[in-house]
Formats: sequence, C-alpha cells, structure tokens
Amino acid sequence: MRIGNIDKITQIYQNQAGQAKRQVPSPKDEIEISNEAQVLGTAFKAVKESQDVRMDRVNFLKEQIQNGTYDVSAKDVSEKILNKLIV
Repeated sequence: MRIGNIDKITQIYQNQAGQAKRQVPSPKDEIEISNEAQVLGTAFKAVKESQDVRMDRVNFLKEQIQNGTYDVSAKDVSEKILNKLIV
C-alpha cells in the first residue's frame, strides 16, 4: 500500500488540531468592588446630586438682614480674616 501526499494529511491534521484549540473556552475577566469603594461611590453620588447652595440658610440670613437682626461680632470677622491670611 502506497501513501501518497503525506503533506496533505499533515495539513488536515493541523487544521483539525487548530480548530480544537480555538473551541476551548477562555477564562472570563471578573471584577470585585470592595466595600470601601462602594461606600465612596455612594458618597460621591450623594454629593454630586446635592445642591451647591443651601437656600434655606440663604433665606434665613436674608430675612435677618432685612429685619435688622443679623449681627456678626467683630471678633468673629477678625478671626476669619486672620485664618485666611495664615493659610
């Protein structure tokens, strides 16, 4: 018995072996988020959704100024100025 064209048989075998290798499922990437990251994400979302201006406080101070009852001590003002200059 004569086996002709061994190269063709080798090529068929390599093609079949290559197909078998491609069918092996590859491991999937997984991600796990720590509890700290979840808490930070929740806090960040809350800050992002909050208002920049506290209108209740603004309206309260406006009312005090209009009524003439808004009073700030000179000591408090000077402390704030000095703190800004030092930092």
